[in-house]
Amino acid sequence: MREALKSLEVRGLVNIKTGPGGGASVARVSAEKTNELLWNCFFSRNVSLENIYAVRKLVEPELAASVAEHLDEADLQLMEQSVGHCSLQGFQGNDRAQRIQELDFHLVMADSCPNPVLAFFTKFILSLLARIIIHEELNPDPDTSAQHSQQGLDYHQALLLAFRERNPQKARQVMIEHMESAESFMLNINRPKTSKLIHSHH
Repeated sequence: MREALKSLEVRGLVNIKTGPGGGASVARVSAEKTNELLWNCFFSRNVSLENIYAVRKLVEPELAASVAEHLDEADLQLMEQSVGHCSLQGFQGNDRAQRIQELDFHLVMADSCPNPVLAFFTKFILSLLARIIIHEELNPDPDTSAQHSQQGLDYHQALLLAFRERNPQKARQVMIEHMESAESFMLNINRPKTSKLIHSHH
């Protein structure tokens, strides 16, 4: 029993308090810990970019529509900072870093989503994509990559306009086009056909 409880404690699933009145209690599992457990589930499977974008194209347009009327000025400022940061970086240098930075815009939306289930699954899909971007050999043509980065900025600016107009329908349509563009770019660069997610502990 002690070994089983210790194992659960190490995994962050229970809290153990020693001394009088102590004992084991169920821990409140964080989103980060839940993601780690889900990553374990996918670790031994081949996960393709096609798999990820099949879900991303369903989830993110609804995410954009759901937050359009809920974003406050602080959220919009964070998104504008993300757009500005990517723009200042230019379209050269570390393409992998550029792709990761572009995901920050989407994470702000997820953090602001009034639906916790939609927010969680968006973040999980983004985390899968980020792991593939970080750990795979992705070798896009520099000119194609620069064009895609400019298109991404244009879509993010269009989304910001829809959010400031508090227009869910417009936000959904822009995100649909954005996801189709992102999928086309990612599926056509030089890369492995399938991806094995890299397991790591933080």
